[in-house]
Amino acid sequence: MKKIKNGIKFLIFKLLHLLKLSFSIFKKSIQFIHKKKRYALPFYSFIAYLLLVVILIKISGDSSFNEKLPNKCINDVTTINPIQIDKEIQPHSVKEIIQAIQSTTGPISIGGGRYSMGGQIGYENSLHIDMRQFNKVLNIDLQKKQVTVQPGIVWRDLQKKIDPYNLSIKIMQTYANFTVGGSISVNCHGRYIGHGPIISSVIQLKIITASGKIITANRKANTDVFNAVIGGYGGIGVIVEATLQLEDNVKVERQTKLVKVENYNDFFDKNIRNNKNVVFQNGDLYPPNYDVINNVSWVKTNKELTDTTRVTPENQNYWLEPKLIQIISWGNFGKWMRRKIVDPIIYSKEKVVWRNKEASYDVFELEPASREEQTYVLQEYFIPVKNIQSFIPKMKTIFNKYNVNIINVSLRHAYPDKESYLSWAKEEVFAFVIYYKQGTDASSKNIVKKWTIEMTNAILSENGSWYLPYQPHASIKQFNQGFPNSNKYFEIKNKLDSLNRFNNKLLDKYNPDNQKTIEKERENIKGYFRDEEQTVLTVPEWYLVFNPKEYADYLEKGNNPSDFPFYASIDEYWKLYDRSIKLVSDAYPENKEYTTMLKVIGISVTMEYTAKILYENTIGRIFSWFANDTISDDEKTIIAAQRAYSDFIYNTAWYEFKFLPWIKKVWNTSDTTKSSFLRKTERKLFFTFEFAFKAGYAQLIEWAAKNSYETPVTNIYLLADTKEKIQPTADIKILKEQKNKKLLSIPRWGSFTTNLLKLCHKDIEILEIGGNDEIVVSILSNESQNNNFENTKLLYKSNVVTNRKIKRLVYLVPVKQLLTFLKQAKSRKTEVEHIFDY
Repeated sequence: MKKIKNGIKFLIFKLLHLLKLSFSIFKKSIQFIHKKKRYALPFYSFIAYLLLVVILIKISGDSSFNEKLPNKCINDVTTINPIQIDKEIQPHSVKEIIQAIQSTTGPISIGGGRYSMGGQIGYENSLHIDMRQFNKVLNIDLQKKQVTVQPGIVWRDLQKKIDPYNLSIKIMQTYANFTVGGSISVNCHGRYIGHGPIISSVIQLKIITASGKIITANRKANTDVFNAVIGGYGGIGVIVEATLQLEDNVKVERQTKLVKVENYNDFFDKNIRNNKNVVFQNGDLYPPNYDVINNVSWVKTNKELTDTTRVTPENQNYWLEPKLIQIISWGNFGKWMRRKIVDPIIYSKEKVVWRNKEASYDVFELEPASREEQTYVLQEYFIPVKNIQSFIPKMKTIFNKYNVNIINVSLRHAYPDKESYLSWAKEEVFAFVIYYKQGTDASSKNIVKKWTIEMTNAILSENGSWYLPYQPHASIKQFNQGFPNSNKYFEIKNKLDSLNRFNNKLLDKYNPDNQKTIEKERENIKGYFRDEEQTVLTVPEWYLVFNPKEYADYLEKGNNPSDFPFYASIDEYWKLYDRSIKLVSDAYPENKEYTTMLKVIGISVTMEYTAKILYENTIGRIFSWFANDTISDDEKTIIAAQRAYSDFIYNTAWYEFKFLPWIKKVWNTSDTTKSSFLRKTERKLFFTFEFAFKAGYAQLIEWAAKNSYETPVTNIYLLADTKEKIQPTADIKILKEQKNKKLLSIPRWGSFTTNLLKLCHKDIEILEIGGNDEIVVSILSNESQNNNFENTKLLYKSNVVTNRKIKRLVYLVPVKQLLTFLKQAKSRKTEVEHIFDY
């Protein structure tokens, strides 16, 4: 990726340099033309040509096209973990959830507030159950101080329900935007003194398993399930009901004190650890020196309230807080400002509030204006209380080594959790909550992965662990060391979900049963996973393969080259471009690199065809009058060259075609026909100019591609299910077999279509192609044919510019239905033009 980035930067630099040079040349040319009038005509003719190109682009295309594919991409708050799912539902009843589970056979992922930050909310091509509408309060037991809720309810909504009874949530996160079900699934904790994670406040759960069965789990019944579900990241089943212990809502007063790191344990033991009046507590460890902790405690009080708000309202305008965070992220100066100026001002005021107010912060006070290029992310480390003095220097060394932009490190105390199988607190710990800023590009993400793996080793060296709702960078070995009871968790999962239907990126990585599957082999194949939106975006690119074929066909039929519909070809390219961009605009993350490439090649072909329009309709048409209806051998060689080029680009990049040998071949052809000398000479000269220009341009593009891009992956990979024996060929290779599943490799481009057409009569079900569950296919058909195919979506119809009776029909096809689609098309004698392989 670094090579790509550096190559692109180099190209941009060169283009800017050329632009500057071009402007200088243009300016000097104007001055020169004023002096030398004889150059005015060609110069202004070239300007007129460029203007014509711009006009043709502007009047071409299909701006009225308004179809969009549905958005099937889910992401978390960081925006750096997009996952393409198959289908999403938002259930309102238990019946809907059971029906969704029992009516499908594929993977299932579960999401709530989407604040887990490493793919825990989704899995590729899964049925995604968005629980946020499953959000009712079912019962409030005032005598027992307990509440039973549906898991999609967010903490703030629950707070508003229980606050009138002067009750408060016992354990939750600092921010109230998270769902109850999500918080239970990650076994969350907060700033509560005298408690550990949320599991200690959960009385009972009801879950739906992979079979659709409802299980009630508590500390007396189905205890193993209870211990697996809490902190189980949605891998055991769908939580549909939770009963939680509550506490009284009380007034709390803020107290702060600066404490040196070396004195923190003593300070905590003497003032906080056994102080039953302390409700909330955290310590802010100031970067970049990590030598002082600002201890913030909230203590029960009878003082008058300084703020009478009972629960923080929603949709407040947080303009100051994100600005302060942005200032802190400036660097060491921003961090100095926070420590010396901002925090002293904030904590100088006395503050007495309700417990529910202090427990209902809104995450929008942290939300930046944009996460497009930079985003804020969390990590969390759990270090035994006795080891924080030795851990902090290790943490500091790693952060400094990688120049990590740390915004805040918050220390929270937690008692051990001996119940959850994926417990992060084997003993009494301090949680180090790390809030940092990172780039969203691949290089930045790779750097984060490097320092996270190093940090994980530092954590393990202190007998600590880390919080799993964040990036799953730790190795399998590190995971097993940090979570030694995970084997019990996966035993329960395998018992209740033997087909591993409940899945996400975290569980997929660390589930030991997955390590043995054929699906795991995909991760070891370079280029296996392809961006699904590219199956749509490649359609206009492939038009520049189809159109030269049309041109070669047109010439071989003896047609006059001057009559070829060049403008219709320009218009058709930009129509396909407009439609493709519109279709993917909502459904997928923006693919800037690919769309930029489509614009560049679109402008290039428009310039080429505009030149041909001007030439063929003037000089070309005049010389065609001398042809005497005879095609010379020289012209036949030119037609052969166009055919060779159109055949070549079906399987190879166009710039690798050898243009110059064809020029030589044309001029060495001995003409045996009684053709017009003028016509064949004009054709040879025009052909020579065209192929010579393309040869030079091809060299430039090839040089740019080699400097900008990594070596392209020339195969596309399929995961298939079949009892039939597939015979390997020169093109079709079997990389791995496991029972009926086979991992296949087939060459990309035109060969991919050819080989799949050979397979379509076999009893094979393709499970995925390039990690995707949908693919675009085009057919060529006349209107009288039956063009209705089951389980497919006709995206649009496109013109074949040389034959208006034939239409190009572009379909979106589920990969599981692809071979059936191809078989039906062949049975109807419909030509399958291309399968667009991302």
